[in-house]
Order: sequence, then structure tokens, then C-alpha cells
Amino acid sequence: MGGAVVDLGPPGVKAPDGGWGWAVLIGCFIITGFSYAFPKAVSVFFKELIHEFGVGYSDMAWISSILLAMLYGTGPLCSVLVNKYGCRPVMMVGGLLASLGMILASFATSVIHIYVCTGMITGLGLALNFQPSLIMLNIYFNEKRPLANGLAAAVTHIYRFTRNMMSQPDCTTAATHASCPSF
Repeated sequence: MGGAVVDLGPPGVKAPDGGWGWAVLIGCFIITGFSYAFPKAVSVFFKELIHEFGVGYSDMAWISSILLAMLYGTGPLCSVLVNKYGCRPVMMVGGLLASLGMILASFATSVIHIYVCTGMITGLGLALNFQPSLIMLNIYFNEKRPLANGLAAAVTHIYRFTRNMMSQPDCTTAATHASCPSF
């Protein structure tokens, strides 16, 4: 039936356990950071978004809920696409979708636009990036695979901490206020 692709190379060929694998790990750091920390960082902008769109807290909470539902709920679709087309094309489409969703959300005039753009489009883009990045780690690491997976997972907390600290002042200045609805 279905399943994740772990070893794509010919039989008897081992993963390099380093080399370009470290560059893949850095890419996985960035993808994991955005995929896990971004939905949580939306809460930093709740007050500004509530004021901007004149809605309640529960309406704003749907943004991260939809985003996380797309991130986790589209896993089977992502697996099928990775098995059919490979990791790199799926990740490129995911990056384009995540970027498109955030750009469209910056022009939002209602909270429904943010649900669709940030929640659905960006959520699907992040999902199409997150799962293949972990598969890529398995391709480039064999003996050091636990270390690589541990480092990729540990970055989530660092990302959440630094992103929330750096994002808070963005909505306080008039020059960056227009970009706040995208978060």
C-alpha cells in the first residue's frame, strides 16, 4: 500500500552520514522551525488582529487551528506526492504555496481571507515541506540519524522563543503595521 520512502539508493549503498547531509540538516532546521513555531507565533499578533478586523479571540484562534489541521491532516496526500514525484519537487511546490499564502494574507480585508490564505494555503505549503524534509534526513544519515533527527526536533523550541521575541515589536510601528495581518 503506502509508506514513507526511507532509502532511495541502490541496495548496498550507505547514507554518507555527513557531507551535504549537514546542509540538508540546516534546511530541515529552518523548515521544522517554521512548521512548528509559526502556528504558535500567531498568538503574538492576536491583539492587533482582533483590533484590526473587529472580531473575537475565538475567531482569531481558528487561524492556527486551521494551519495545524492542514499541516497534520494533509500527511497522507504529502506521502502520496513524495512517493510519486520525489522529495525535491514536492518541497518546491510547498515553498511556493507557503510563500503565496503569506503574501496573499498580507492583503487580507477580512478574517475569512486569513483563514484561507494563512490557514489553508500556507498550512498546505508547510506540510509539503515538513514531511519530505524528514525523509531527506533519512536519505543523508544512517549511523548519525538519531543525532540528526534530534537536532532537527530541538530547533522548534529555539525558533519559537526567538521568533516571538523578535516579532512582538513589529506591530507597534506604523511602518510595519500593514504586514501584521499576515501573521
